[in-house]
Amino acid sequence: MIRFTLLYIAFCMPSFLVLADDTNVQISGEMEELRTLRKEVEELRGLVDKLTEKQGVNKEEIVGNKSKIVENKAEISAAKPKPHSDFDVPSLNIRGFGHLQYDYVNESPRNQPDRDTNHFTDGDIGFLFTSQISKKLTFFNETLFKFTSDGDTNVNVERVMLNYEFADWLNISIGRDHTPLGYWNQNYHHATWTHTTTDRPLIFQFEGNDGVLPMHYVGIGLSGNVGLDFGNVEYSFTIGNGRGEDTESIQIINDRNDDKQVSFQFTVEPEVLDGFGFGANVLYDVIPNNPNIIGRENEIDEVIAGGHMYYTGDPYEIIAEYQYIWHDDLRSTKSHHGGYLQLGYKFGEFKPYYRFDILDIASNDAYFAGLRGAENSIEHTVGVRYELFPFAALKLEYRRLDADYMDSNEISSQISFMY
Repeated sequence: MIRFTLLYIAFCMPSFLVLADDTNVQISGEMEELRTLRKEVEELRGLVDKLTEKQGVNKEEIVGNKSKIVENKAEISAAKPKPHSDFDVPSLNIRGFGHLQYDYVNESPRNQPDRDTNHFTDGDIGFLFTSQISKKLTFFNETLFKFTSDGDTNVNVERVMLNYEFADWLNISIGRDHTPLGYWNQNYHHATWTHTTTDRPLIFQFEGNDGVLPMHYVGIGLSGNVGLDFGNVEYSFTIGNGRGEDTESIQIINDRNDDKQVSFQFTVEPEVLDGFGFGANVLYDVIPNNPNIIGRENEIDEVIAGGHMYYTGDPYEIIAEYQYIWHDDLRSTKSHHGGYLQLGYKFGEFKPYYRFDILDIASNDAYFAGLRGAENSIEHTVGVRYELFPFAALKLEYRRLDADYMDSNEISSQISFMY
């Protein structure tokens, strides 16, 4: 029995020593972190002492009880976010957004009697899915449930991509995303809660809403931020499937021709004025022919170029953009352009705003034939946004549209939210 006990102790002793050594290392590390925290508190206290002496403020009211900062090491450790490890099981994060709206519309179509309508609208219900797969690899998806006028519900996967963060100056993404065309399409997506107005500018309407620009692409993208002496430069470069036979077609799983859509955009944010930025974009594509439509027998070379400027320093909002579109089908060249200027000023929970939209679309472009949004249009929008809660906003808006196909006056009341 004594021999067995001695053998057992001899066998287990190395494990005990390793465990003790690991425990000592862990305790030593925690003590070192605690000493660092104490040192930081003392340095902050000294800085507060100097500031309060200059301002004549009671430092005890500012500092309070410093012992509470360091007395509970476990709470401090728990409050610090742990970096994601490649061996951690990915977790799925979900956010949602939507809006509800009431509209009164007075329309005056050309050569037709006026008509008045009013209606309630269930806006799109959207979900954002994100997951940290590893330290540098993330997944992102935006899916919309869109309600139609005949009572049906369509499910649209608007964005889905994998993103690899090599460094601040280089992110590599692959999948379906918003095309880098200007400021609005990169900063405001499908959630109306994120932007001031109830709707997007005319030039940046989505493909399914009679938009004239390719708002989505499927392919690979490079993007990043580069800090320079004068400020920050953001860039985005993409290669992907181009436009389909018509403006609404987004080539998700194939490409009708071997030519790929290429786009590049940059934005400069000078250090001297926080909230100010300006930039430009360019896109080249070859649109496939459509022999079923007269005038679409040939492919179309498409070039889109534009510029943007914004100042969003609180309480101001100033955004201006313009885009030019050139189409060449070997027989003729057509040019189109459009843009907007949006102004807003926030005081308290209120933000009144105004936007001027303009579209100048050539009438003889077969690619835009029959597209209601491809008309010469001028629109004035006036409204006010009220922040009901941190993640819910109420908007009251009036729009006046003068277009080739009709004039209209519209009043909208919208509540948009994120959950």
